[in-house]
Amino acid sequence: MNQFKLHQKIPEEISVISISNGFIPKLYYPTITYIETSGYKLGKLAFTQMLACISGAIVVEELTLDATLVDGGSI
Repeated sequence: MNQFKLHQKIPEEISVISISNGFIPKLYYPTITYIETSGYKLGKLAFTQMLACISGAIVVEELTLDATLVDGGSI
């Protein structure tokens, strides 16, 4: 049986990483390392794809957005 120990030391005993726009990770100590993405850009791409589908277009494509690793000291 696995046991989970409370009060683990970060990053000595456990590493933490998240996907964020940067606000929440800065509320912790140490600051959580995160992959920064743009929710605005992601939403804009999704909306464009949705409109194309509604208009009857068949769109098959791979879309990517830039992301940045922001080191916060949690890994």
